[in-house]
Amino acid sequence: MVNYQDKNWQDSMKLKLDYNNMMSFIVGEENGLTENQINSMEEIVKLAHKKVFEKTGKGNEFLGFLDLPLKGKEELDKIKSVGNKLANSTDKFISLGIGGSYLGVKALFDALKSPYHNEISRDKRNNKPKVYFEGNNLDSDSMSHLFDLLPQSPSDNIEDKFCVVVISKSGGTVETALSFRLFQEKAKQFYGDKSNQYIVAVTDESKGKLKSISDKEGYESFVIPDNVGGRYSILTPVGLLPAVIMGIDIDQLLAGANYMKSLCEVDDWKSNPACMYAALQYLSYKQGRNISAMAAWSKGMESLGFWYDQLCAESLGKDGQGRVPFTIVNNRDLHSRGQELQDGEYNTVVTNLFVEQPNHGITFNKNIEDLDSLNYLDGKSIKSMQFGALEGTNYAYAKDKRPTMNILFPQLNEFTLGQFFYMFEVATVIEGYLNNINPLDQPGVEAYKKFMFANLGREDMKKYKEEFDSRQQPNDTFVI
Repeated sequence: MVNYQDKNWQDSMKLKLDYNNMMSFIVGEENGLTENQINSMEEIVKLAHKKVFEKTGKGNEFLGFLDLPLKGKEELDKIKSVGNKLANSTDKFISLGIGGSYLGVKALFDALKSPYHNEISRDKRNNKPKVYFEGNNLDSDSMSHLFDLLPQSPSDNIEDKFCVVVISKSGGTVETALSFRLFQEKAKQFYGDKSNQYIVAVTDESKGKLKSISDKEGYESFVIPDNVGGRYSILTPVGLLPAVIMGIDIDQLLAGANYMKSLCEVDDWKSNPACMYAALQYLSYKQGRNISAMAAWSKGMESLGFWYDQLCAESLGKDGQGRVPFTIVNNRDLHSRGQELQDGEYNTVVTNLFVEQPNHGITFNKNIEDLDSLNYLDGKSIKSMQFGALEGTNYAYAKDKRPTMNILFPQLNEFTLGQFFYMFEVATVIEGYLNNINPLDQPGVEAYKKFMFANLGREDMKKYKEEFDSRQQPNDTFVI
């Protein structure tokens, strides 16, 4: 059993940021960064860092995520108690949420659980339920398929029992609210007047539609703090409650975040991974590299990239600026996106996420016939082959003057994931301040909602319906 409080073990699990292949001595002065350029950032990076940790910058009322690793024991004990109760009494866990109320939970599940989690026996799942995600789209087909997995009549068998955690600050986000009403009805049909024992709400402390419903129905509820925005909420009950239900060690997750907190607080900005990542991306963006690819070298890390896609896009894409993030998985996407990254425009920075030591190792052995001519791989581990692919890919990009950097995970576990989430949250805010924007609001997200609600007939959105109806009408000439 790992002692994740042991300082030596923690240091052995430290994430490493390797940015050699961002530098001009590797990729050339036209596309790389010089030490002088980085040194010239000192004053503005230190100022941005100060604004973050002294909470004096734009949007500082939403910097509550900085203190989440220090969560109190009483709240953690309640999260564990409720989460374990649901895990022990049901065999299907349905998580309802969208954006920050979904992507972090999905990232934890995909990174730490088997991709075949729902297909293996409950015993092999350590008596944890199967996991399903909804409320993140308006997709009747997807929802109907999940309905088909739910019991059609009351049953005492644990295999038939399900629980629902609905995550929404306001309760008014239509994708999640609509899904919740439907799953709430399914729970009432199955459990009758005991349905409130199997539904938990994660929402506002005192206001909003979901809070009102929760109070009326008698649901257990947890609070999304007012000073934490959705995309920064993975270390609140938004992420912690689902994590417990899925069998993820939240103490270790928070310990990892707290370890990274100590690294991100230091004034020595060149040894501060959040400061350096922000500075590297900022300088690259100013030089025209406005596309950023997060390359996950593990299928289970793809959702980490999706989580970061939202964090980056929603935080930095505003005021007519902002780099465009996207996620790939290697080696898979070396056979598709790899062509563009190697041979397309010189407008991209690649950040590789690489696990140095896998949780499960496979060694390749030769056979006598060697019909596939693979005996040259005899004795090599698949991980060593993957590392060879990473180094080979980075060299191929560098040879063609295309910058990359690596985030190296000693292992993929709760501790290293806690570090990852915290580091990238801090780095994103610092980068926003370097660009002189508020990285903690999302005015653009609200624009589509006004016209969507107007088209759906919400009474308080009439003026937007009038605006929509008076728009320049589409012309059939341009439909083929």
